[in-house]
Amino acid sequence: MKRQPETIENRWDILYRDFPEIYDAFSSFPYHPRWVDVVNREFSLAGKTVVDTGSGTGKSSFALAEYAARVIGVEPEAAMRSLAEQALADRRLDNVEFLEGSVEAIPLADESVDVVTAITASTDAPEALRVLKPGGLILQLDVASDWYGGELNQIINHPTLELTAGNRCLVEELGFSRLEFDSVQEYGSTENIVRTYGFIFGRNAIDYLKRTGKTSIRWTFYVHYRYKDHNCGCYCDPTGSVPRSR
Repeated sequence: MKRQPETIENRWDILYRDFPEIYDAFSSFPYHPRWVDVVNREFSLAGKTVVDTGSGTGKSSFALAEYAARVIGVEPEAAMRSLAEQALADRRLDNVEFLEGSVEAIPLADESVDVVTAITASTDAPEALRVLKPGGLILQLDVASDWYGGELNQIINHPTLELTAGNRCLVEELGFSRLEFDSVQEYGSTENIVRTYGFIFGRNAIDYLKRTGKTSIRWTFYVHYRYKDHNCGCYCDPTGSVPRSR
């Protein structure tokens, strides 16, 4: 039987590989407002075919499917993809499918989709542009710089250089535009927030949550976006640093 530690101290690779069920539970607690409602309000998804890169356990893909005509989730980690497939079978949706692949190698033909999303995951602009139809849209959502772990960023005290560099690269080097919004995630109880958020973000977070009894986390998110008809002349790899939503 897999022995579960009290915390993985910000090791997302271990989370995705060994504890996808905890990631899934973490991402199941509701946000107000939901990122997908904000995205659809700003960029209508009606009638669109969306490829959701880094789709994880499927939460982001299922959310997108509420608005889009078709959603194709692409995920490299087998454990995450397995949970997504199980959830899809339970939901019996006919406009969602999941494929093995990565953000750098999307298993789709050139100019085959309307939108490419990366929800709290990295994005590869050249590969996204390859699969987009002319006029198609890249959407990348991640936490804002200095908001790793949300409002407990200073309590967690974890380096966020990759997150900050990634956000800067999208705007300054790749020419993405950006909007931002705040959202509050509700966990309902100290037990819930400690076993999910605390498990992921570490001992400092666990101690703080137990001491204060806090059961919600406020986040600030960036939505970076760019249309295919803008020429992308370079590559950067902004690293997703919070759970892929969802």
